[in-house]
Amino acid sequence: MTQDKSSKVSRLFQVGSGAKKKGPPARRSSWKEHLSNRALGRVGLLLFLSLATVFLAYPMPDSLLMGDVADRDVKADRDLLVEDLAATREKRETAVRTSPLVFDLDDLAAQAVREQIHQVFARGRAILNAPPVTRPIFTTYEEVDQLDQEELAALQNKFRLAFNLPAEDSSFKALLEAKFSIQAERSVFQLVMDLLNLGVMASKEALVEQPDKALLIRRIYTKLEEMAPYGAFFPSLEEARRQVRDRALLYSGEFEPEQVTAITRLAQALLKPNLSLNRKETDERRAAVVKAVAPVYFQVKQGEMIVRVGQRVDEAARMKLEALAAKADRQDWLHKATGFFFLCLSFLLVTCMVGFRVGRGLKLSDRDLVFLAALLLINLSSDFMSAQVGAAMAKGFPGIDKNTIFFLSPAPAFGMLATVFLGPVPGIFFTVVSSALTGLVFDRSLTFFFYCFLGAIAGLAGLVRVRERGAVIKSGLQVALVNLAVIAALSMIEQIPLSRGVAYYFLAGVLNGVLSGVIVAGLIPLLEMVFKYTTNIKLLELANLDKPILRELMVQAPGTYHHSVIVGAMVEAAAEAIGANPLLAKVAAYYHDLGKMNKPLYFVENQTSGENKHEKLAPSLSALILTSHVKEGIELGRQNKLNPEIIDIIQQHHGTGLIAYFYQKAKSGRTEDQPDINIEDYRYPGPKPQTREAGLVLLADAVEAASRSVGEPNPARIQGMVQKIINNIFSDGQLDECELTLKDLHLIARSFNKILTGIFHRRIAYPEPAVKEPHTKAKAANGSNGKQQTKEPPDKSRPDKGQRKDDLRRLGLS
Repeated sequence: MTQDKSSKVSRLFQVGSGAKKKGPPARRSSWKEHLSNRALGRVGLLLFLSLATVFLAYPMPDSLLMGDVADRDVKADRDLLVEDLAATREKRETAVRTSPLVFDLDDLAAQAVREQIHQVFARGRAILNAPPVTRPIFTTYEEVDQLDQEELAALQNKFRLAFNLPAEDSSFKALLEAKFSIQAERSVFQLVMDLLNLGVMASKEALVEQPDKALLIRRIYTKLEEMAPYGAFFPSLEEARRQVRDRALLYSGEFEPEQVTAITRLAQALLKPNLSLNRKETDERRAAVVKAVAPVYFQVKQGEMIVRVGQRVDEAARMKLEALAAKADRQDWLHKATGFFFLCLSFLLVTCMVGFRVGRGLKLSDRDLVFLAALLLINLSSDFMSAQVGAAMAKGFPGIDKNTIFFLSPAPAFGMLATVFLGPVPGIFFTVVSSALTGLVFDRSLTFFFYCFLGAIAGLAGLVRVRERGAVIKSGLQVALVNLAVIAALSMIEQIPLSRGVAYYFLAGVLNGVLSGVIVAGLIPLLEMVFKYTTNIKLLELANLDKPILRELMVQAPGTYHHSVIVGAMVEAAAEAIGANPLLAKVAAYYHDLGKMNKPLYFVENQTSGENKHEKLAPSLSALILTSHVKEGIELGRQNKLNPEIIDIIQQHHGTGLIAYFYQKAKSGRTEDQPDINIEDYRYPGPKPQTREAGLVLLADAVEAASRSVGEPNPARIQGMVQKIINNIFSDGQLDECELTLKDLHLIARSFNKILTGIFHRRIAYPEPAVKEPHTKAKAANGSNGKQQTKEPPDKSRPDKGQRKDDLRRLGLS
């Protein structure tokens, strides 16, 4: 059964490049099959892009600013109530000016002072045991010498602490002589009571800053509020003490001078600030007053002219324009923006459907779609900013208008980036989408679409197979040349005369191309790192054979290194023939056998001494060693930060192929009492090649290894060997997932034949020169050139004259 399948496959492979393959026609896939379980996320991405485009390309309508010169007549299309901002502001400032300052009054301060005075004086009277009288009793200090000195000392200490008096103060002695009478107690209290009830300020700074402000006195404990009468006087602490001193003179007839002085000192000591500005409450009440002020409006009638063309917009006109935009344009904008949203969504959906149908061989992953969406958003954002900057610069710089900034905007750079990372087909579709949406951003103009589209196409044309960073700059110069041609054509269409403004256009077009090239060259490394892409520029760096890991491979496993270089040459030529990426295939071939460095002598190409280490090992262990080089190669690739595409090829370069030699050895050495040999134990772990480049490396690896066993290689034997290896790999199903067609396999085989024939070409064995040939000249004269005539090798392939007509051409010959 296997032989029948192999023979059929062999006959299929022998079809030449000019023959057509027969079979059932390819089924046309419907658009539903392009939707997978990730379709919801992709549709959500399109919805997000459409919504972002609405806000970037169709912003909220704006009014003319004050100082602008109107480019059109503007009339009110309806009756409007316009807020007079100046009048409203003045009204609110008046309300703030009339808002009072809020002061907090400690209305229990006088009561606390009274209790403090009474405690001290009552204690003094108790010690002196003096009966209450209604008039002062004058007694000398010597008369109280007989009192208890301990109690007297305690009273004196309490007196000094209560009134915060120094130790040398004589007030205690004077009041002791007055026997701490009730009259003295009342005198002290009366001196401070009125001042504390009115309020004593610590600082009058707030009153100095706002002298005309009304004052609102808010009692802290009783919660009563009262407006202070205009011109009311609220003393500071120093002013209150002076008032106490002046008022104490009224008691000169009732007390001795020393006692009046003591009463004054006590009253001054008891005075404390109890009236303070509450700034938080003041600010909150001012804010409430401002909020309560109703705006001032004036009316604009329908049809009233707001501003005429050529007229400068003043403050009144600006307020009317803003009111008109708020009433009319914002209501209409919602309907227009909704329609614009569905237009953008339809455009993106149709473009994606067409792109998937046209490029059937093209597969875009979720990462690719996110990358394209990010490029599109950045592109539209830069276009939007350019439009805003252009509108602003047009007002301050004569000769520069918004078109100049647009011509300078590096929109082609994003299409060039899409081409570098994803190829020409996605790059072209991205350019169509981005150019159309850019035209919408800039005044919804078709002119701007052509400018962006033609410049971007010129730029990506040189980046299909970029092999050096200089190619990016050259593509930027191509963009600049196309920009100049487009600007010249647009100037002729619009009949714009040559002027300084047109010169700015041409300068902007040139800078656009140069700036696009610089941006692409600068962003390529960043985007490679962020999105984990492998560009040809990165591959060129990895293709350098002086890389430390490749130099280590050359030292540790020279046979594997030489094998990898030959495989690289084979896959590069084959990739060119079938339209795959030759640079990726070659670089992957250089690194595909990195895992052999760990055990190089277990691989035949590194066994220079002739000793085969597998002879002493069990077949299962040998198979395990061979398969392990794939896993070890993956680890080395990750340690050396190789790109994911190369690591994938390292993993897939053997597919799930069978290690036939050790499998057959295990079967032949199995005894009857041993379990059956599991063929899966002798296969590589896979997966099978998923890309054409991986498939090429698998084929070239097997063919190059087999070519070493061809005895006396000649073109016929090499061609037969290549055909046999490819047949076996195809029959084993290793190429089922890498999209290599039969035509591709034919071209691959022909490329392999050409490379291997060049490597194993026959060389002429020149004879050793004779010491002296006396008859050399005679032989030359007879027509011989003095060199040995070579004969055609006996095994050289000759065309079979007896070949039947129904025989097919052999694989890779034609």
